[in-house]
Amino acid sequence: MTYKKTKEKQSVVETTYTDDKTKKYYAWRASNYDALADWEIAPHDEAVRITDAKPGQHILIAACGTGRGMEALAGAVGPEGKIDAIDISEEMIDQARNKAEKLGIKDRIHFTQANVRHLPYPDETFDIVYNGYMFDLIELAGFMPILKEMMRVLKPGGRIVLLNMSKLDERKTFYETFYKWTGIPCRPVLMAPYLEKLGFKDVKRIYRELHPKNFYELVISKLWGQEIVTARKSEKS
Repeated sequence: MTYKKTKEKQSVVETTYTDDKTKKYYAWRASNYDALADWEIAPHDEAVRITDAKPGQHILIAACGTGRGMEALAGAVGPEGKIDAIDISEEMIDQARNKAEKLGIKDRIHFTQANVRHLPYPDETFDIVYNGYMFDLIELAGFMPILKEMMRVLKPGGRIVLLNMSKLDERKTFYETFYKWTGIPCRPVLMAPYLEKLGFKDVKRIYRELHPKNFYELVISKLWGQEIVTARKSEKS
């Protein structure tokens, strides 16, 4: 659906995590992350389809985690395309690198430990920036600077695809009222207004409830849903 403007107000709670805390958390979680996050697979699959990557394109997977989505993206751009993947956690990159080797695509993906706040790429490098489950960890003041970095490395007309834990609308959820006491890293975010404010074009948002397959996922489904937000950088450089 097309995102509709609403009155600007604070509709997302602040994160309890810093970059250092995030690195420590994912160093601990990396080896068993996939086993406890099967519910992320379907949203990634949908986000990758929406990305609509084409043969020969250059994609940045920002905050690649354990590498979900990279196989499909590598297949979409083909051997003539390029994929760069970065993450703040070396341990998560190790998981993604091992996965890429098992899938036979290791030589087609260039992994780099880096922080999205300072992307190590020249201006207008990528056709697509794909980012999954990261902004739900980031402090509110960091949203715009990071999005500006993503915009900087996108080519004119390039596409950004953001997948995050989210909520139906701006209303505060029950989970948000006690989030800061949970120790859980992530909370729901709403990214479309930030993209629109920054000047991205064709901002669209899809919201999905989680359809649980077990008790663990049932609990998660009561805490948050998922959003996929897409937009394009203006053709004018």
